[in-house]
Amino acid sequence: MTRLNYEDILHIYKLISLDKSALEISNKLNIAPSTLYRLIKTNTEVKTITTGLRNYPYKSCIHLLACRKEIKRCPKTCDRFVKWLCPKLKSFPFICNFCDQKWRCPKEKHSFNPDLVYVKRQSRLVDSRRRISLSNKDFKTFNQWISPLIKNGLGIEVLFNEYPNLFPVSTSTVRRWINDGRLSAKRIDLRRAVTYKVKKQYTYRRSPSYDPLVKFGHTYGQFLNYIKAHPKASIMEFDTVHGLATEKKKLLTMYHRKTQFQIGVLIDDIKESNVNNALVYMQKLLGKTFPSIFEIILADNGFEFDGLMKSSIDNETGQILSQVFYTKPYCSGDKGGCERNHEFFRYFIPKGKSIEHLNQVDINMMFSYINSYPRQSLHWKSPIDLFKNLYSIHTINKLGYQKVDVLDINFKIKTT
Repeated sequence: MTRLNYEDILHIYKLISLDKSALEISNKLNIAPSTLYRLIKTNTEVKTITTGLRNYPYKSCIHLLACRKEIKRCPKTCDRFVKWLCPKLKSFPFICNFCDQKWRCPKEKHSFNPDLVYVKRQSRLVDSRRRISLSNKDFKTFNQWISPLIKNGLGIEVLFNEYPNLFPVSTSTVRRWINDGRLSAKRIDLRRAVTYKVKKQYTYRRSPSYDPLVKFGHTYGQFLNYIKAHPKASIMEFDTVHGLATEKKKLLTMYHRKTQFQIGVLIDDIKESNVNNALVYMQKLLGKTFPSIFEIILADNGFEFDGLMKSSIDNETGQILSQVFYTKPYCSGDKGGCERNHEFFRYFIPKGKSIEHLNQVDINMMFSYINSYPRQSLHWKSPIDLFKNLYSIHTINKLGYQKVDVLDINFKIKTT
């Protein structure tokens, strides 16, 4: 089979939670048992015992009880040390995630997190492709040819178009070599590259109590299958925008993919409860129109969106008001429209600037400007006009937005 994707890894985790054997999981997903073993063992995180006043240096030693009868405390070095391993870890699934004694066990724990596994595997895949596949001689020859031309201001794509036979790799690989410092030409020699920051490397942050299975059946793969079966469905992409890292106030954005219409709601803090309250507020505000607008919700894996599935169900009738799905871990491009549209908000509030002084009236004014701005991708129509044609002017009025003439739009307005 092809390389395991995020849905496959999460499916494996789900089957392990159901106490399925390695053979049953292998047959279910059509993979070799050795592949399954390697996936788990290679990506298992071992949490060692923390040292403290009541811990011994060799607390995981099999001779600990016998030694304690003879000595009060273990020495700093011991030749008798033999690491104790839980018998359950010696057989499939080799992890402690679903052990009944996990929270009471004082020994080291072996954990498997499908979200973290996916991120690590993607990182390893990228690193493997960074290796130079050319011989030293061929690489040196290519470097001596292309680097002087780049330093003279010629673009990599232009050179590739003129001399494709002289390129042993793609243009994107050449750019990676330059960013990694492998070529004589440097990043500053590229005309436009210096104006773009290198992509930020995110760190994985999740509480130990987080259960990845809450999103089983709501992954990006299921999202693609759903919209394939419902091509006319209305999709709302959710995200949050931050001001200063030290302030609590955040901006929750909801982006209508078809019309590029975006809603902004200020929340007091980036918490699951605040996002849920904002969604419930939208349900009450829009009434019967809500299910048709928020038919599908696509959010990233931020902890603030963990409760969207629960809050998208009507408490009185039990009706599912929105189908909630989540992007792949750390793949913001899965909802690129929402991310891209934040550029307009950054005209008002650049990155690193505070939003603490803003109120909802300020946000409504800003998004009235943003939604009234014509887009080439919409054949020079504005998002607010397209949204009005689908859901009426009354819906826009309820949201607190209004159409602004192009000549009256001011992206440099200052708020106090």
